[in-house]
Amino acid sequence: MTGLVADLKQFDGIGLSRMASHAKQCCQAVRHGVFARLTQYADVGAALASVPVLIRWGPVRWPAHWCDLAHQDELRGDCGVHADVAASILAREAIPYSRGRAALLTAPLAAAHWRASWNEAQSSDAWIGRTVVHHEVLRVGNRWWDPSEARWFAGAGVHLASGRVLAIREEDGPWQFDPAPSATHVLP
Repeated sequence: MTGLVADLKQFDGIGLSRMASHAKQCCQAVRHGVFARLTQYADVGAALASVPVLIRWGPVRWPAHWCDLAHQDELRGDCGVHADVAASILAREAIPYSRGRAALLTAPLAAAHWRASWNEAQSSDAWIGRTVVHHEVLRVGNRWWDPSEARWFAGAGVHLASGRVLAIREEDGPWQFDPAPSATHVLP
């Protein structure tokens, strides 16, 4: 449990991601393009599901501006970008939500791969703890939305494609832990 607690304290120091704008054409064009494509869908669920398709998952330097998402012929952003864009979709539709964070126990080599990718891009890898990784999510009603995997999930204890949710919390709320007895037994 010691490793998990240390990682959660580290993650508590990471602010939830909010996209910034230079208030110039560079950011305005990217932001307009993103929301023009997302508002073409008939329902909110389809728009939410299209976020990780439109914005490919990858390293971002924080604080990030809209223009920072443009990489050659594609847009790229991490789970924080996905969460902020998804939150904007919900806010535009007046759907109540809250931002949140999850601690994921990933496959053994995933963290090392992600650390190398983020370091190569000269981006912070503070979201990668010693035993778990930080992942931004949204709470809508009594369900959680993973904006990077475009799927609903029940909370702590669930397996996502990127790992098992060992702990989860709404913004500024307490951590809720995986109820399985062995789940919080993470090496120090």
